[in-house]
Amino acid sequence: MEDKKIKVSFLALDPYQEQAIPSAAEKEMPGKDMVSWGDRNLYPEFLWELYNSVPSLRSIINGTRDFVAGDAQHIQLEGYAPDVVNTKGETAADVVMRAAADKLIYGAFALQVIRNAAGRPCEVYHCPLRFLRMSKECQTFYYSEKWGKQGSQKAVKYPAYIPIDAARWAQLDEKQRAAVSSSILLVKDDHTQTYPSPVYAAAVRDCEVERQISVFHLNSVNNGFVSSMIVNFNNGIPDDETKAEIEKDFNEKFTGSSNAGRVMFAFNTDRTNAVTITEPKVDNFGERYDALSKHCRQQIFTAFRANPNLFGIPTENLGFSQEEYESAFRLYNRTMVRPIQRKICDAFDRILGVTGSLTITPFSLDETAGEQKVN
Repeated sequence: MEDKKIKVSFLALDPYQEQAIPSAAEKEMPGKDMVSWGDRNLYPEFLWELYNSVPSLRSIINGTRDFVAGDAQHIQLEGYAPDVVNTKGETAADVVMRAAADKLIYGAFALQVIRNAAGRPCEVYHCPLRFLRMSKECQTFYYSEKWGKQGSQKAVKYPAYIPIDAARWAQLDEKQRAAVSSSILLVKDDHTQTYPSPVYAAAVRDCEVERQISVFHLNSVNNGFVSSMIVNFNNGIPDDETKAEIEKDFNEKFTGSSNAGRVMFAFNTDRTNAVTITEPKVDNFGERYDALSKHCRQQIFTAFRANPNLFGIPTENLGFSQEEYESAFRLYNRTMVRPIQRKICDAFDRILGVTGSLTITPFSLDETAGEQKVN
C-alpha cells in the first residue's frame, strides 16, 4: 500500500514556554560602570508586573507593608516636623511604607539623602528600586524611568551615601560638596551579588502560573468559541493570505462572549467538502485549573512563611480560631515584619547619626496591648 503523507496546517498557535519568564542574571555592561539587572536590564519590571497582576502576591505584600508601618499615624522621625520629611510634603510614614513595599517586591529598598549647605542630611526620599541600576560594588547608582527604551542613556548618576561629619565636610571643596549633596543609601540582605533577590524568588514560576491562569480565563470569555472548538475546512489548504482572511472573518463573526449561543451557517458544495467542527474533551478541566491555582497560591505563601488567613484568604480549614490567628500573627511578626522594621529604622539611624531616630508603633491585634515601639 502506498504511504500517504498527511500535511496538517495549524494557524495562530503560539505555545508558551518557560523562556518567557525573564532571567535575573547580572551582567556587566561593556564600557559602563553598571551591571544590568536581568534580561534587557528589565527584571524589576517583571517583578513589578507580577505584583500588579497576581492577587495572592499583591495581597501578601500590601498586607505585610501595612503590618510594617504599624500605626502609621504615630511614626515619628527625630528632628523633622511630624508631617514633612522632604520638600514633596511626604511624611515619615509615606517613606516607611514605600520602603517596606520595595523590600517585599524586590528584596531591598533605597533612600535618597539630600544634604544642606552645612553638610547635614535635611531631606529623605524613598527612591524606587524599580528605576535604579548600580555598579558592581554598589558604590554608584543610576536612576532612569526608561530602562530598556530609547533615552535610558540619560540616567542620572548618584554616589552611594556615606556619613560625613562637620570636620570632614569643612575639608571638601565646592565641587566635592556638590558631588555628595544628593546620594543613595541601599539596604539589602544579600551581599554576594549586586542586585537583591525577593523572598518569593523560589515561587516566581508559581506567580507567573497564577497570572497566566487569570489571562486564560479572560481569553476564554473573550474568545470562548476558539478555546473550545476546532474548525476544519476540508477543501484544501489555501495560501497564507487566504488563511489569515478566513481566520479574521471567522473570529469577527463567531468568537467573543457577545457571540455566545449564535447559530453558525456553513455553505458547502457537497458533504465531502463539508466543514467539520470538533470539540476537544478534557476530563475534569475546571478541577485541574482550580487545583493548580490553589497549589500556586500555597507556594507563594510558603515562600513568605505566612498563613493566608492573616491576609483575608481563608484556607480549607474553616475552623481557624482567634487563638490560632493570634499565634500565626505573632510568628509572622517576629520572622518577617519586625526584621523589615528594624532595617528601615537602622537606615534612618545611619543617615541621621542618631540611634533611635525613627519610631514605629507596631501593629497590634489588641488595641490596648501597647506593644514596645520599634526604633
